[in-house]
Amino acid sequence: MKDFHSKYFGQLLVKIVGSDTIPFFLVTHNGTHLKLLDTVKQFETEFFRIEAIDRERCRGTISLLRAFDYEDRDTNLIADVVRLEKTSTEKSIELSGIYAIQLLKPEMLKGKLIIEPKW
Repeated sequence: MKDFHSKYFGQLLVKIVGSDTIPFFLVTHNGTHLKLLDTVKQFETEFFRIEAIDRERCRGTISLLRAFDYEDRDTNLIADVVRLEKTSTEKSIELSGIYAIQLLKPEMLKGKLIIEPKW
């Protein structure tokens, strides 16, 4: 990925090199984000990380990322997300129903929130 260069986007992927987790959305055939439920911790999420891909069976194993807003409440609104937290919950999904993947900034996992003073 370090050497990837696109005519239109330059070295787009260089920022994610060395990241242990690259958060993403999955877009389904009807254009909505895939949402999955963690039944143990009782939260729903649209944010995931890839754990494994089984090309022969066309399945993927993803882990759920829990999203928090600036008040540390659960949220799925991307505009409100300031931090993503890794969880141990993994789900197996059918990849044929996934039409797009949207990568997000790995920095969202660091949870750094800087609030600038208004004046």
